[in-house]
Amino acid sequence: MQEENSSSLSDNGVEKKETGKIAKKNGQRVGYYYIITKSLKESRKNDVMRCFYIKGLFNIGACVIKEGCHGESKDSYGRDIKDRLLWQKELHQQLQDKVRIPRYIDSFEENGNYYLVIERIKGSSLSQLLKRDKGQLREAILNRSKTGKKFLDYLLRIIDLLEKLHNEQVVHRDATANNFMIMPGGKLALIDMELSYSISRQQPQHPYQLGTHGYMSPQQLQTLQPTKQEDIFALGAIIAQIWTCISPSKMNDTSFEDLQKRLHFFIPDRSLADVAIKCMHPQPGERPSLQVIRNTIRQYKNTSKASNRETSPSYHYDPKQIHNIIQDVINTLSTALLADPEQGWFTESKKGPDIADKKQINKSWYASFTRGAAGVILLLSRAKRMGFDIDKNLPFIEKGIELIYNKYILIDHPSSSLYTGAAGIAASLTEANNNITFDNDLKAKINKLLSTDSNLQLNIANGISGIGIGAIMCSSLRDNQELDKQLSEYLNQVLSEQQKDGSWLFNGQKNKKKAIPGFTKGIAGITYFLLCVYEHSGNKAALNGAEKGLQWLMRKAIREKEAYTWRSSTGKELSAFLEHGPVGIAMAFIKGYEVTGISDYKHYATGALLSQPGQIVNGNLSHSNGLAGLGEVYLEAHQILGDNIWWQRADWIAQHILHLKNIHPLHGAYWITQHERQPFATFGAGLGGVLHFLIRYLHPEKVSFPMLPRKEVNLTASRIRSIHSYSK
Repeated sequence: MQEENSSSLSDNGVEKKETGKIAKKNGQRVGYYYIITKSLKESRKNDVMRCFYIKGLFNIGACVIKEGCHGESKDSYGRDIKDRLLWQKELHQQLQDKVRIPRYIDSFEENGNYYLVIERIKGSSLSQLLKRDKGQLREAILNRSKTGKKFLDYLLRIIDLLEKLHNEQVVHRDATANNFMIMPGGKLALIDMELSYSISRQQPQHPYQLGTHGYMSPQQLQTLQPTKQEDIFALGAIIAQIWTCISPSKMNDTSFEDLQKRLHFFIPDRSLADVAIKCMHPQPGERPSLQVIRNTIRQYKNTSKASNRETSPSYHYDPKQIHNIIQDVINTLSTALLADPEQGWFTESKKGPDIADKKQINKSWYASFTRGAAGVILLLSRAKRMGFDIDKNLPFIEKGIELIYNKYILIDHPSSSLYTGAAGIAASLTEANNNITFDNDLKAKINKLLSTDSNLQLNIANGISGIGIGAIMCSSLRDNQELDKQLSEYLNQVLSEQQKDGSWLFNGQKNKKKAIPGFTKGIAGITYFLLCVYEHSGNKAALNGAEKGLQWLMRKAIREKEAYTWRSSTGKELSAFLEHGPVGIAMAFIKGYEVTGISDYKHYATGALLSQPGQIVNGNLSHSNGLAGLGEVYLEAHQILGDNIWWQRADWIAQHILHLKNIHPLHGAYWITQHERQPFATFGAGLGGVLHFLIRYLHPEKVSFPMLPRKEVNLTASRIRSIHSYSK
C-alpha cells in the first residue's frame, strides 16, 4: 500500500495525488488543451489554476480552471463541489452578456473530477489594491486626493455591478473585496459566482451555505432564503474596509452596538459612517438601497475637503473602562481559548497549518519571550504590580516555568537570544521574580541561562547585542565582575566589527554583506546596545561607537517634509513598524538623546516617528510589528522627548485597539492581533504585547518599555497630570 502523501501518474502521464487531484505544477497538463501556469488556490474540495490553452492556430489564450474533487465537501443535501461548479457554469452562460463576469469557455471531467474553464480577468482584485495602498489610503480618502477619488469610484462601480446583477434577479452572496477585479483602465468585473442564488428561479432549491466571514449577514449565516439585502450587507463591509484597510472578519465580529461605535471611530464622516452602519444592520429591512448608498458616496466624493460636513461621534474609552477590559483579557488568558490545562499557553507551530484544514491549527508550546511562556509571565508580573488580579493564571505560570526549565535549564548549551532564547527568558524571570515568587534558586538558573556559547551575530533579536541587554537586565542577580567581563567581551566584538563609516555589515542573500538600518536585526539595535553599555558602566568606547552608529543613520536618512525614512541596502522601502522600519530606528535616537542630551538626536527621533500618520489605522495590532509596538515607542518618546504629540498618538492607538476588542461567548475578551485564525497569549504577536501596551498606557510613570534596560521611570508631576487629564 502506498503512503498517504505519495503520488502516481494518471493515464495521460500527469502526476496526480491519490485523491485523483492533479499535482499543481507549472507545465503540467490538465484535460486535453490546458497547461498549468500557476496554482492560484489549493484546498481539499477544490483547487483553482491559471492555465494556458491551445485549441488551434488562432485559438490560444489564458484561462482559469476550477477543479472540483468528486465526493468532497458534501452538504446536508448530498451536493458536492461538482454541483456548485455546474451551477456556476449555468450562471456564467446566463449572465455573461449582461453583467461583467468571466466568460464561460469549457468544462470537462477527468480522473473522476469536474473542471470548469472560464475567462481569466486581467487585473488585480480590490483586496490586492487595498494591501498595496493601505498606508496612505485613509488620508487619501479624507483629502479626496486622486488616489482617494479613484477608490471612491471603485465603490460606485461596485454598486453599478451589483445593480446589474440584481436586475437579473441574482444575488451574489460572496461580494467580497477579493471577488471584485479591477481591470486595466479601471473597469470592474465580478468573479466567483458559485454561491449565487437566482431569486426569480428560486435556484438552487437549497442555497449553498456559508461565504466569507465578515461579509455575511446574519441571515446568510443562518442560510435563510436569500435576498438582495445580503449583498447590501457585504457592500457595507467593503465600504468600511476601504476606509480602514482592516479585514471585515476583524471589524464585524461584534455586536451591532459596538459595530456602530467602531465605524463612527474609524470613519470620521458622519454620512459615510452611517450608511455603512445601515448596510450592516441585523434587520434586512433597515438596510439602504443601492441608490441611497450611491448618492451618499457621490456627495462625499464631490464635496470639497474644506466643506463643513458633519463628523462622526467618536466614542472614547475612559481609564476605568480600560482597566476593566485589561482585567477581562487577563482572565481570558487562563481559559481553554488560550491555554491547554496540561501544557499551558500555546501558539501556532512554526510549521504552519495543514492546507487541507484551514480551520485547525497545529499547536506548539514555546518558552521564549516573543513566542512563548516567558513573555506572558513577564506581562503578568507587571500586571500584578499595577494592581491587576492574575490569580486565575497562576497554574499556567507554573506550567510555563516547568516548560522553561525542561527546555533551557536541564539541558547544556541552550540557544541564546533576547527574543527567542535564553537571554530573554533570563531577563523575564529576573523581573517577574520581584512580583511573583516561584523559585528559591533563581540566581543559579539565571547564571546558567546567560552562560551560553559565544554568538557570532551582532543584532538585538538573536545576537550578542540582545544577549548583552539581557545580561544588564539581570544585573541584580549577577556577580558584578562576571557581568562586566561578559559585557566587555561583547563590546569588543561589536566595536571590532564596526566599519569606518559607523555601520555594521550583515550576511544577506548569497552571503553578500549589507548594512541593515533597522532595530531588531540592524544597526539601530546594535547602537542601542552600546548606549545601554555606556549607561550601565560609563564606558566611553561604547558611547563613541554608539555615536558613530547614530551618525551613520543620520547620513542615510531620507527627508520627506518633516519626516525621515530609511531604505534597505537595495533601495527598497522598509516596513514601518518596530522591528525593521523608522519606528524602531527612532528608538536608537530616543536613547541617544536620553543618554547625551544632544538635540540632533531628538530631531531625528521626531522625524522618524513623523513618518507615520497621526491617526494611523492598521489591522496589525501586534507588539513585534504592529500598533502595540508603535504605541510603546510613542510612550517612550513622550517620556524622554517630552512632546505631548506622542502622548496624543499613543492615546489614538489605545482607542483604536480597544475598538477592535472581541468577546468569546464562553471565554471572554480578546483580540485577533494579526491574521491568526484564533487568538494566542504570546507577547510578540499575541495578546501579551497588546495588554502590555495598554497597561503601560494607563501607568506610563510606572511601567517601562519591555525587554530593554530602564532606570526607574521618572515623569514630572506636571507631565503625569497632563497625561491623565488628556485621558479624561
